[in-house]
Amino acid sequence: MADWRRIFAVDLVGTATLAEVLRPLVTDATAVVCFASMAPILAFRGDPNPAADAALDAPLDADLFDRLHRALGPDIEETGMAYAWAKRGVHRFVRQEAVRLGPLGGRVCSVSPGVIDTPQGRQEAEEHPFMALLVERTPLGRVGRAGEVAAVVAFLLSDDASFLSGIDVVVDGGVCAAMLGAPQQQS
Repeated sequence: MADWRRIFAVDLVGTATLAEVLRPLVTDATAVVCFASMAPILAFRGDPNPAADAALDAPLDADLFDRLHRALGPDIEETGMAYAWAKRGVHRFVRQEAVRLGPLGGRVCSVSPGVIDTPQGRQEAEEHPFMALLVERTPLGRVGRAGEVAAVVAFLLSDDASFLSGIDVVVDGGVCAAMLGAPQQQS
């Protein structure tokens, strides 16, 4: 819901900038959770564009926007694509950051929410009919609640998750599994 550069600036560059600033404070007790999205899970499979991924892997590079535009062309200017690519960058950033923080005793994960009942989620649903399809295809048959995402974040930050790092947890009621073609169960 913004210019493509703004989407990247907030979602990816902001995440990487905050992590860089806080990295000197990492101790054995540090746990970080970044917010990603199910958007790149649904939009991309495998490695859709190595040049774009290389640009995403350097989110604080001053040439990030130019590199992305060269790799992806004008399609990146469409806000939905920009959002999916920016959140793909967060997924990739979390894996890189896990390698950086691990030797310091810290860990980092991300969460990728599905359709969640929040003011922003309701606004997106009004503007994008595709959201209704996602809810319809969600195996749990409903939108998620903010508290359900918060509970996953709390777990990831807890000592109970002390051996989790560099992963993304999809909190989507099963819609990614449904949309990506989970095998049908035999009755």
